[in-house]
Amino acid sequence: MSTHDEKARPRFALAAVDIDDTLVGADGVVSAANVAAVARLVADGTRIVLASGRSHGNMVPFHRALGLSPGPVISAQGAVVRDSDTDEVRFAYPIALNEVATVTREGRERGFTVQHYRATGIYIEGRSRWSEYDQSRNAEPHRQVDDLLATSDGKEVPFDVAKIIWLGDPAVVTSVTPDVHARYDARLTVTRTDPPYLEFSPPNVSKATALAAVAAELGVEQRRVLAFGDGNNDAAMLAWAGVGVAMPHARESARTAADVIGPDGDAETAFARAVAMVLDESSTEGVPLK
Repeated sequence: MSTHDEKARPRFALAAVDIDDTLVGADGVVSAANVAAVARLVADGTRIVLASGRSHGNMVPFHRALGLSPGPVISAQGAVVRDSDTDEVRFAYPIALNEVATVTREGRERGFTVQHYRATGIYIEGRSRWSEYDQSRNAEPHRQVDDLLATSDGKEVPFDVAKIIWLGDPAVVTSVTPDVHARYDARLTVTRTDPPYLEFSPPNVSKATALAAVAAELGVEQRRVLAFGDGNNDAAMLAWAGVGVAMPHARESARTAADVIGPDGDAETAFARAVAMVLDESSTEGVPLK
């Protein structure tokens, strides 16, 4: 490639953007400043891929509202990548059947509200304070069943569970988290996201592994990938990207993994300030590229 071509192409070909508390504020809305920041990245020639722990169905409305080009959407902590327009599954990593059964039963025994993220939606066994809380934050309706471990074809355990969530009182979740990590970390990816949530994903699967696969599919070099995030589930993605940018209010794991931290200020517009920091040539001379 000629020097002229190098200068003509955007510095970053791909940007992975977390949704909750990065793109979307506490009110569940994408601020006007953040919408403009997405448009600025796109105008700069950067392709946007949304990357979230949310289900695919809960992510597509954001993709469409932002006017993003059809393409991959990284959902369920990286366990699933589907097309934004066709819903075609580009790849999916389900949890092993024995682990689905074990985690589901233990969650019940501990008194948590248990959710399954499957190819056809989010499944719950019954309504609770915590399922209602989760539903209030998401557009995709829960699918209520009598038994999460029973299937329509008579099999005991569903084969397509990409993520399991235990939902409950934050203090209780905090108290069980160390023990759960000790017992499951060798077998599953365990992530504490928001205070009432403890999440289980397939082993060695994260937003980082999904982003690496998407970048390879699109022919984008790692050094030309941006990532923006704030949570524990973003840390691996921020570490993998050519430049990982943590929000100023990010969890310590995300801040440690990131190359840079966005400027302080209103959390609702933190993403917009971070994009400006990265794209402003005068302020990016010190932004390292891996």
